[in-house]
Amino acid sequence: MTLLECTLRDGAYKVDFMIDQETCCAFAEKLVRIGFQDIEVGHGLGLGAYRQYSAGFTDEALYKRLAPLAARSRLYSFFIPSVGKPDDFRMARDYGLYGLRVGAEPVYVLDSIPTLEAAKSLGYFVALNVMKSYTVTPDGFAKLVETVKDFVDVIYLVDSAGHMLPEELRAYVRAIQDRVGMIALGYHGHNNLGLAVASALELLDEGVQYIDTTLTGIGRSGGNIPTETMLAVLAKKYGVQYCSDDFLLQTLGVARQFREYVLSKGKSLDFRSEDILFGYAGFHSSYEDLLRREAERQGQDFHQAILDVSRREQVCLTEAILTDIFREISASQANAACKPRS
Repeated sequence: MTLLECTLRDGAYKVDFMIDQETCCAFAEKLVRIGFQDIEVGHGLGLGAYRQYSAGFTDEALYKRLAPLAARSRLYSFFIPSVGKPDDFRMARDYGLYGLRVGAEPVYVLDSIPTLEAAKSLGYFVALNVMKSYTVTPDGFAKLVETVKDFVDVIYLVDSAGHMLPEELRAYVRAIQDRVGMIALGYHGHNNLGLAVASALELLDEGVQYIDTTLTGIGRSGGNIPTETMLAVLAKKYGVQYCSDDFLLQTLGVARQFREYVLSKGKSLDFRSEDILFGYAGFHSSYEDLLRREAERQGQDFHQAILDVSRREQVCLTEAILTDIFREISASQANAACKPRS
């Protein structure tokens, strides 16, 4: 079983992708020194994203500085084909990165195959992270896995909204295993409903081998699986041969330091009521600002809109799509108001 420590990529969401280069390298060094072997580092939205969402430095500048660490551990980067370019992951490989995690929503999984093939040809350990996995059925997910399994080293279930219950995730794993047998699977869970650790334990029992975590659970929306919590639970479940007291204590210390860093940037780590709604509804937090604007423009309550919109669309939202959905909602409300009361 492998824990992939993702703070220095997924945690960047909490500081508007502005983890400065010095801090990123310093915390990567701390994690390696403690004993973490698998660490994801880079812009929150992946390779090439700095061009649209500045991080204050380029990918190449960061990976050049991290090259000595790449010789001592396994460093990973994230890549979304619609955001980055093939030259971006070629460059990262030149600086010694071990793994490339390709993110694609179910509808775009087949389109990602050329990227997966290119990454494998460069010698990467390749992961396919199927974002918003809950937008297809377990059987539908298993069919996707069957199509792409030969192009990757591991396929991730990704609960992007923290929406899935442990038993729902188990159904996906069993559907995959029924269709293609035992293959390497991973889990990237958000913690909107407070179930990410429980889900990880459930999936480990089902044979999932890779679990993503972040220090203090920091990450987009409801956050991720807290690294230190997962270590403590694994030590309790499997014994100190998996996680020693010293390893746990050192990790807790670095987690406190990272928390202090985020707070020093004026950012909040509070868990919001909206994040619970996002998890309940399966609403991806990247659409929050768009939905707030459109709900206000349409005279709809934002919190009710989260529920109403998500019951109609969980994959992709645009202004045009929301306009159509709100028109449908308004018509339903008008029809309900016109019905005679008994």
